[in-house]
Amino acid sequence: MAWRKFLLPHHPDVVTLDPNSAHPELLLSADGRSVRWGRARQDLPDTPERFDTRCCVLGQEGFREGRHCWGVEVKGELGGYSWWAVGVARGSVDRKGDIDLSPAGGIWGVQNWKGRFVSLTSPPTSLFWAPRRFWVCLDCTQGLVTFIDADSGVEIFTFPSASFNGEIIRPWFLLGTEETQLCLRDSTSGTLCPPSIPTTALDSPCPAADTARSPLLHPAAAHVPLGPAQAHPAQAQHRGLQ
Repeated sequence: MAWRKFLLPHHPDVVTLDPNSAHPELLLSADGRSVRWGRARQDLPDTPERFDTRCCVLGQEGFREGRHCWGVEVKGELGGYSWWAVGVARGSVDRKGDIDLSPAGGIWGVQNWKGRFVSLTSPPTSLFWAPRRFWVCLDCTQGLVTFIDADSGVEIFTFPSASFNGEIIRPWFLLGTEETQLCLRDSTSGTLCPPSIPTTALDSPCPAADTARSPLLHPAAAHVPLGPAQAHPAQAQHRGLQ
């Protein structure tokens, strides 16, 4: 209980997805709160900010100090042959080519691929279970990244302490199969996106948001906004998994 009080701030951060960083095969909801993978590649400008090989997208928000957390729900296929990953990345993370999915490459995350749930350490560390809902917790001062099962409160994995050297750290997401959707949440018991945003290619929309807050949580430090959210085009071309 004590470590949860330390890790989780009183008001979890509201995180949105950055369409300027999104790989052309990723389809973002209009409010920037959910992402799915499409079978076609969108005709988008190949800017330095955009991932071009790995199907990744960053959060709009960046954090340089203090403790922060945000919730993620995996909708649709959770395990099996679904491919998804969630975590944080340095603002300077490589966007081009076959990037290194590990702390050495500026990424701290957990991943499900072909039925194996692992932390993206080098080499990967096998984890016991893949939760459908979890917290991503970031402590910029201590250099810690922790993942917590949002339903049980159990710690899933904590990366060894890292030095961020004052660099902005951003939420990071990877999605490579269309049967799965990643939705963002900002409360411990609410849901992830308003009912007006459908989970296209899945069975049901994200439920309405809840403003409840956990009594276990502590105040969070300020974050560094990296620009307004934008709507993402919704056309795509098939690409196999890398």
